[in-house]
Amino acid sequence: MINKFKIEGWFALILSIVFITDIAILLNTPILRQIIGFIFLMILPGLLILQILKLNKIEFIEKFVLSIGLSISFLMFIGLLVNNSSLSLGYESPLSTASLLISFNVTFIAMAIIGYKISKNLIFSFPNLNLSTSEKAFLIVPVSFPALGIFGTHVMNIMDNNIILMFLLSLIPIYVASICIFNKNFPESMYPTVIFLISISLLLLRSLRSNHIIGVDTHAEYYFFQTTLNNMFWGVFGHSTLDACLSISLLPTICQSILNVPSEFLFKILYSLIYSVSPLIIYVISKKYIGKFYAFLASCFFMFQHSFLFTTMNARTSLAVLFFALAMMMFFNDNIDPLKKKVLFIVFMASCVVSHYSTTYIFFIILFGTFIGMTILSKKNTFKKVVNLKMVVIFSVLIFFWYSQITDTAFNAGIDFVKNTLVNLNQFFIEESREGNIQSLYGAGIGEKGIPNKIEFVFTWLTFVFIGIGVITSIRRYKDMSFPELSFKKSDFLKEKFEVAYLVIALICTGLLVAMVALPFISKGYGVQRLYATGITILSVFYIIGGIIISRGLKIRAYLIILFVLIPYFLCVTGVTYNMFGVPQSIILNSEGEQYDMYYVHDQESYGATWLVNNAEPKNIRIYTDLYGERRLISQAGFSPYAIDKYTLMDERDIAIRDYIYLRYYNVVNGKLLDVQRENHNITEYIEKFSRKNKHYNNGGAEIWL
Repeated sequence: MINKFKIEGWFALILSIVFITDIAILLNTPILRQIIGFIFLMILPGLLILQILKLNKIEFIEKFVLSIGLSISFLMFIGLLVNNSSLSLGYESPLSTASLLISFNVTFIAMAIIGYKISKNLIFSFPNLNLSTSEKAFLIVPVSFPALGIFGTHVMNIMDNNIILMFLLSLIPIYVASICIFNKNFPESMYPTVIFLISISLLLLRSLRSNHIIGVDTHAEYYFFQTTLNNMFWGVFGHSTLDACLSISLLPTICQSILNVPSEFLFKILYSLIYSVSPLIIYVISKKYIGKFYAFLASCFFMFQHSFLFTTMNARTSLAVLFFALAMMMFFNDNIDPLKKKVLFIVFMASCVVSHYSTTYIFFIILFGTFIGMTILSKKNTFKKVVNLKMVVIFSVLIFFWYSQITDTAFNAGIDFVKNTLVNLNQFFIEESREGNIQSLYGAGIGEKGIPNKIEFVFTWLTFVFIGIGVITSIRRYKDMSFPELSFKKSDFLKEKFEVAYLVIALICTGLLVAMVALPFISKGYGVQRLYATGITILSVFYIIGGIIISRGLKIRAYLIILFVLIPYFLCVTGVTYNMFGVPQSIILNSEGEQYDMYYVHDQESYGATWLVNNAEPKNIRIYTDLYGERRLISQAGFSPYAIDKYTLMDERDIAIRDYIYLRYYNVVNGKLLDVQRENHNITEYIEKFSRKNKHYNNGGAEIWL
């Protein structure tokens, strides 16, 4: 059932949201400002664009994810327009609350009027929230997932007790297995709801851990956000590759100005809230080919990945992957007019460009490779081309313009990446030339590690095997699995054949993953987790196909063989398996272990960094610390990376008397220093570095020496 109302009611609703938002912001009403402000920013712009494009007839789930994606694109591009036009007119605070509110009010009302004029005769529809008894029964468990995640993380932060989180991370796979067992009775309309509830629950676990930023690059990303927020305008401040990423500077600044929440908390949860819709995109793409039930499992496979769970630690990458997934959804959507599809594809392509440079380069390689592949195949076969030379040229121009003419560093970084990849080909057989994650995939040191590492190694490779079997099967049986233009009967487990472009993109994604494992510098220059996060937006469906093919050989139900690998893999990725063996691996479940020591920011460390920035000599300041101490100084105190030295504390060089030493929790409590190669050293080995200095600050978890 759906609820319908006419354009007049829709227009009145838009104006009401704008008016209520204005009142909530002007009166600074707690909670209401944040809730209505979030709708105002993250949903309303996208819905207005969909109205103007007359896309009301698409499914609600597609409408929902498109509205989120288009809203974020709108905020970045309109925000950039307001920013630059205001600066050119001499107004130096274009990202202030008043400036943004006026700009958005005018724009939203204008868009609503345009939509009203264009869509006068349209009737808008939304799902009916009146659920049947069976639907309510199936929702009882997943509705509790977010609450369990939030409360469990709070208990973990306060009492260091992970019992609730262990229960949640065990309950999720049990519930997924129950859906599979009772899939004939499970309402298909509930799949998207369950996917979203699982998604947001998993993403909030890491976002809410600690009171501070968690991650590696996240600290530098937060620094750029703070720089933009403090200046109240966006600009090329650091001449860094991060200048090219509006996703971590302009976007959160706009959200902070409208929502008015603590900036660090906003940065911690914003990207998890946004990225929580990405599994729904996988569901929309997959259900076209393998049906809703298997699409649900494909979405679960996407969610049960390291890259997904680490979203809060990879803000700009996650947003770029979201736009890539939305672009792929546009590619293979049959319910949207071709011209409108191209417009939306270009919007998401441009959004990826201003979100993350490396993911953009991967996106371009996939698009260009698809164009080449389809051009070659078209010489022997006739099929519908979804990628043409014009798209490739537009993408090239966007990359060149944004990375070379506006923010030059990212363009040079791309050129250096290609150069270093070619130069390092002579290290093909040297294992150490590859990223640590790649070495782990090879099984490096697996014999020295414990049982849970070996279990994760086995099930990780089983997921690769499933994907590989799915891809190889699609190649071998391309006549009945792809090329819908050919009059061959499709495979019985497919709802529809794959378009040629989908198969070509899948092959390119597979090839890129193989190249990353094989070629030395690629894994260090980009990171296998980032590429894998991009690739599985397309390859998740092939994991399911691989499971179906294997199950037919073993003559058992397909979902059993899929779950046989998927559930143990999920338990490994989340750290549950490690905890069962007494190994503190996951920062979500433990307050010790390597992840915790590297990523967790203690309050004492933040207080120490704040004391230093408030009491240090402002001119020519130099601070010496270890690898992760640098990141805490950047995010917690706003020190420029150029003022911090993470090398000298652990080498032969002397430290000047007037320079500072900052020790973080791990240094103080564990007596260890971490160098740039992530190797530990006893702090007593460098005691002479402290011999001419005095301890000026000590709170038990951070020390300042001068």
